[in-house]
Amino acid sequence: MKMGFKEKNFGQPTYDQQEEEPTRVIIISCEGTNTEPEYFEVIKEKLKDNISSLIEIELVPKPTDASEPKDVLDNLQTFVDKYDFNKGHDSLWLVCDREKVMHRKTGKKGLLKVIPLCKEKGYSIALSNPLFEFWLLLHVVDISDYDNEKLFNNEKVNATRRYLDKELSNILEGGYSKKAGKFNKDIVSLANIKKAIEQEKLFENDLIKTLDQLGGNISTLITEILTIN
Repeated sequence: MKMGFKEKNFGQPTYDQQEEEPTRVIIISCEGTNTEPEYFEVIKEKLKDNISSLIEIELVPKPTDASEPKDVLDNLQTFVDKYDFNKGHDSLWLVCDREKVMHRKTGKKGLLKVIPLCKEKGYSIALSNPLFEFWLLLHVVDISDYDNEKLFNNEKVNATRRYLDKELSNILEGGYSKKAGKFNKDIVSLANIKKAIEQEKLFENDLIKTLDQLGGNISTLITEILTIN
């Protein structure tokens, strides 16, 4: 029996005994403050039988003012430096959006600066274009029914919502709120995740090419976490 990585309080990990020794910790630093962390927490909670006992998943606490790709990387690096991880076996991920519609230094410019830094450090990037809500939508619809240009442009449909956000709000029981990280947890099922993985393959999956095209590679991270038959 060996000491395994456990989270005692948010942002204050400690070690506790487990029956089996985790061989790999998957550490995830999200650009989003609400939806993305909530999604991975629900995976840990609802699909624990599909997560190997030899894998630990840790979500890096995010400062509220950290919203750029470089912030996501710095936040992950700070976490890694603070705690003793086996860098030869642990898997470290940034979860980011392309968000070309946002007028800020994120998007392609910010990501192009971060991608080589991650490669140098051995970190991976799970990217969505235009944003994480596209990955969520793949769980619950037949994406072939949608206009790719509308999905990609993700334009405003009213004063407070963009297209993807509104679609999820219309489809999900109980609605959806990106800012609140509010979504129906039933979306996170093994069947829906399998559907999302297959549908993501219909779009661009190469990290660099996804900077300019509708798509993503979130499924790469998901399949590392879950045992999917």
